[in-house]
Amino acid sequence: MSPSRTAKPSPPEFLFKTGSKTFELVRILRRRGHGEQHFLAVRRQPGREPVPVFLQALSLRGGDLSPLRDPRARLQESLALTRLLEHPRIARLLGGHEVDDRLFLEWEHVPGYTLDDVAMLPLVYVHSYSEAFLVHVGLQLASLLGFLHARTDARGLPLGFVHRDLHPQGLRFGPEGALALTDLGDVFSRLPGRVPSSITRPHGEVYYGAPEVLFGEGADARSDLFSLGLILLELATGLHLYSLPRALMDDLEARLPDADAKRVFQGMMVAAQAGQGSGEYSDVVVHAAAYRPEDLESLMSRLSPGLRAILHRLLRREPSERYASAEDLEVDLRAHAARLGGNDDGTKAAEEFQRALARTSPLLDAFQTDVGAFPPGSVLHLPTPAM
Repeated sequence: MSPSRTAKPSPPEFLFKTGSKTFELVRILRRRGHGEQHFLAVRRQPGREPVPVFLQALSLRGGDLSPLRDPRARLQESLALTRLLEHPRIARLLGGHEVDDRLFLEWEHVPGYTLDDVAMLPLVYVHSYSEAFLVHVGLQLASLLGFLHARTDARGLPLGFVHRDLHPQGLRFGPEGALALTDLGDVFSRLPGRVPSSITRPHGEVYYGAPEVLFGEGADARSDLFSLGLILLELATGLHLYSLPRALMDDLEARLPDADAKRVFQGMMVAAQAGQGSGEYSDVVVHAAAYRPEDLESLMSRLSPGLRAILHRLLRREPSERYASAEDLEVDLRAHAARLGGNDDGTKAAEEFQRALARTSPLLDAFQTDVGAFPPGSVLHLPTPAM
């Protein structure tokens, strides 16, 4: 009988080498249109400790290129942005590497779970995050947006930053309960030398876009606050304003007055011109034009009146009816936190998430098999690693 042998782990998957640096794949995190992919990788150099990094791969092939932005120009813009947006909770762009037909943007690795993973836990284990947890997340996001929106140039002139793509996959909930922004790929600014898009287009993840963005009408700081509201609503309820329960598309379309129907049509034309038109996009735009305050109220029925009032104001269809700034939102969130017993420095929020994760972990395998909710890029895809 042959002696037992310990199975050797499979060798790491080599991505590319540039100079003395070698990059090995840990896992694929995300795929987007026009050949864009996001990876968690390890950077190795002789004589140095391995370093985990995020890689954003942009295609340089003609057929895969977005008709709107040149990847090399995007790299230069992103490098300029990260120099202006130095913040302990905003990931830094470390550089770029052109390899064959792809451009790899190398981003600082931020530990923790995506906010998408945080929001998924209640679907596995019947659990609702406390309002203190939700307010903590809201304050963290409002603080990040306030920093972003307020940036000025060397002369003190506003740079007009708007994120335009705030979504749960681009946010990480760290071990101490702090939220970090890890994706600056669609930030608008008035930076000198910025290459504008040749045509108007919708920006960011469709399901987290403000109505005016989906209608092709542009974006400002209040558009980012709407996205923040959608994220908080989903985290609080597991539901989404652009996927109303029991709502049929015919019923939603019947609600639309002629003016709003024209905005939907405009949004669809803008999306089609940018190569983003689809049945899914059409459904989302109709939802954005047709939802009513009572729809939102029904989604929030289990929340306190104070938190419902904040979310109602964040999720007004017309920007003029929302919070004027992230600072105004912070005032209301801090007042609500005080009513709940005080502000949390992150410790209690981190403990609450760890308790939810511990209670959920035994059920993840069966849930993942039955529902298929956690793709391989998710850190909740089993086996669940330590944070």
